[in-house]
Amino acid sequence: MLRTLALPRPMPPALAWLALGLLIFGACLVGIFARPIGFLSAFWPANALLLGLLVRYPHLARPPAWAAAAVGYVAADLVTGSAWGMALWLNAANLLGATAGWLVLRRLDESIRRLQRTASALYLLLAALVASTVGALAGCGAAPVYFNAPWTDLLSLWFSTDLMNYMLIVPVVLAAPRADDPPHAPQGGLQGMPLFWRVAPISSLLLAEGIRTVIGGPGMLAFVVPGLLWCALSYSAFTASLLSLVVCLWTMAGVATGVLNFTPAHAGDVFSLRVGVTLLALGPLAVACASAARAEALRRLDHAVRHDDLTGVLARRALLKQGARLVASHQRGSAGAAVLMLDVDFFKQVNDQHGHGAGDQLLIGIAEALARTLRPQDLLGRLGGEEFAAVLPGVSPAEAHAMAERLRSAVEQQPFATAPGGHGPTQHATVSIGLVHSATMGGNADMDMLLLAADAALYRAKAEGRNRVALA
Repeated sequence: MLRTLALPRPMPPALAWLALGLLIFGACLVGIFARPIGFLSAFWPANALLLGLLVRYPHLARPPAWAAAAVGYVAADLVTGSAWGMALWLNAANLLGATAGWLVLRRLDESIRRLQRTASALYLLLAALVASTVGALAGCGAAPVYFNAPWTDLLSLWFSTDLMNYMLIVPVVLAAPRADDPPHAPQGGLQGMPLFWRVAPISSLLLAEGIRTVIGGPGMLAFVVPGLLWCALSYSAFTASLLSLVVCLWTMAGVATGVLNFTPAHAGDVFSLRVGVTLLALGPLAVACASAARAEALRRLDHAVRHDDLTGVLARRALLKQGARLVASHQRGSAGAAVLMLDVDFFKQVNDQHGHGAGDQLLIGIAEALARTLRPQDLLGRLGGEEFAAVLPGVSPAEAHAMAERLRSAVEQQPFATAPGGHGPTQHATVSIGLVHSATMGGNADMDMLLLAADAALYRAKAEGRNRVALA
């Protein structure tokens, strides 16, 4: 049934910017506590979180958001004992890098930003490369001033850590579930499968971790690739990205423990490790995006098959199929179900006087008026031409008659536009309604029998003068 989706009330802008500043402050503390003594952090999530949030919530990307993030960055450094000069320089570079990535992603199609297109992973990689390069170039000059190290080492370490964090964290933020996500079946055909197969992809990751712990060696980075790819094919892009984040960070920690220090002394090895982890995450992310694109295409195709392309309500076949299930399930209950057939009065005159475009706009407007009046559990469909039908489950005969009268009144009282977008002169219309309740047809009445009875009642309503409800 056609419904306007009610979105949750957005957070007030001032509160949103405050929350962003606090989140960046907390993320910076995480990174600061992961710093080797006297150098940059081994893991710095703040830049990736900022980029992901600004891209996910475009209304948030206003100057106060950057100001709140800047305060969060600098405050975290100052409360942990950093000098003013170093805090301002390094965090200005952090902001520049995140802003550069935002400039790349902000103008992309929303489906790309939501990781629902095959090329989404490549666009994200491009943005990550730009953001990492800009941030590293802006900050590398601090190496000889504050860390007594060559600027090239800081450039290498900054670029690699930002690149890794962007590719691991931003997908999780962008693909996280939203209130306006349409309901759809899980990817990979897992719906309805036994629990064993639903958890098998994650189990394969745990098995790979165990194997590489035992075997070790230089090839250990690749042991988890089959499991990550299986998860990307089986779960949503959000779940796959979250698993990649956990697995890749665990992999990096496992490789680095006792072997590497994230300091200029190991700059080449650290760069190699981080780029390797980034590429490890890129493959499953690309597969997850392609899988999400396929799932979205199938969802749109299924919606197109089941819904009328003009009015958006259920198509005839889908209405009959879903209505039959509703009637059968409520025939066994005490309330029963009702079926209504509705016909637009004098519809041919609208087409003759105003044209078929005006007639289409009238049908669209009537479908919207009917959908707004019906309950969420009711079904509404277009049988063809100017005929609609509705199935009302769990109603008494009196309640069904009252609903039919509300539908008739809703159409009668509303003016309808004659042109798309609500433009042009308005027109009024009425509908005739035939109503039948399953209680009047016996316990064996099915959807076909109820439709026939409602159709007979509809013809009687039209014969008696139209714009009325007739009972079977």
